[in-house]
Amino acid sequence: MFSLFKKKSSDEAEDMQWDDAATQALHQATAQAPVPGIMKQQVKKQLQQAAEEYARNAGKKTVSAEDLMQGLMAKLPENMRRKVEDAAKQGPDGIKKLKDELQ
Repeated sequence: MFSLFKKKSSDEAEDMQWDDAATQALHQATAQAPVPGIMKQQVKKQLQQAAEEYARNAGKKTVSAEDLMQGLMAKLPENMRRKVEDAAKQGPDGIKKLKDELQ
């Protein structure tokens, strides 16, 4: 579960920069998250943390849209990650099919 009082490590305390594409992707992902509005900020925070962790581990100082996607993918359970990867390989039709399956 989440810890509201988790101390940030010295690496995490450094603010990461976000490029415009990553910022736009974060806003879009947060807006489209299938959760009640009251939980959107928590989703945004989790996505930010995942993206920043991925970028930081890759030695970057700026978060890209790719870092956001890879950070999210790293947090998904293995079976869901495989479904998303398979759908992406199929292109738009695969993504639509996965979206329909998840609804």
